[in-house]
Amino acid sequence: MESYLMFEPTQGARTPDHYAEYKPCPALKAYVSCYWSSRTDGTGLCEPAVTVVPDGCTDLIFEWEAEGGRDVSIRYCGAFELPFSPGPKREGASETFAVRFFPGGAYPFIGVPLGEFKNALFVGTDVWGKAAAELGEQLRLAAGAAERIVRIETALLRLLAAADSGRVEAPSALHEAMMRIFAARGTVSVQQLARSGNISARQLQRLFDGRIGLGPKTFCGIVRFQNILRNAERHPKLSWQEIAGAYGYCDQAHFIRDFKRFYGELPSSLMMS
Repeated sequence: MESYLMFEPTQGARTPDHYAEYKPCPALKAYVSCYWSSRTDGTGLCEPAVTVVPDGCTDLIFEWEAEGGRDVSIRYCGAFELPFSPGPKREGASETFAVRFFPGGAYPFIGVPLGEFKNALFVGTDVWGKAAAELGEQLRLAAGAAERIVRIETALLRLLAAADSGRVEAPSALHEAMMRIFAARGTVSVQQLARSGNISARQLQRLFDGRIGLGPKTFCGIVRFQNILRNAERHPKLSWQEIAGAYGYCDQAHFIRDFKRFYGELPSSLMMS
């Protein structure tokens, strides 16, 4: 089974209003978790800042004024280890369209170690070059989400075709480690991963820093947290004690500490619909 079928990132109750996700075409499923869009209506009402929780993914984000604006803001969001706010919103109505790359999925398209982008937001053109600005203008002028998906997938497929095979194909040791992490829902140690892959923990660290942007221990913690969020979302009648036990927590205080680390709040604050 491909690794992208084993991991489904979620923001839990942190998903903002006017938000939608769209699945990629089959040729990009190994790299792109989803495309997403959101909008603000420009009513002037005070909106709480959006907090994004860690999911191991990275995002290429395009934002522009909804009515008549020509300026497109482009940002590349690296993999974060802790909850963060993507920054202030534009004044007035605005639209956002973005690519959420699967963990490690951005690497074939830029060929730069993803660890260089950890815990930070970058100007998109600094990372993706002139092509990002051209794509941003195409997205702004597109008639709707369907046309935007066509535009962005055309660009991504072109970049993928131009990349050398060494960038596109992840090292087998990394691929196997990712499969084990997802199969274990994050409840696996770095030592177990290194031993099963017949490599040293230091080699594994270098692979994850370069291709995923996070160390293997942190990534395992994020995958476990993401599975906990998804479990709570799908099974709202389960107690937190039951969920914690299912993910190897024998100590409730340890579970609460880990949850707050990644979510920013206590488990009791999570209200699933």
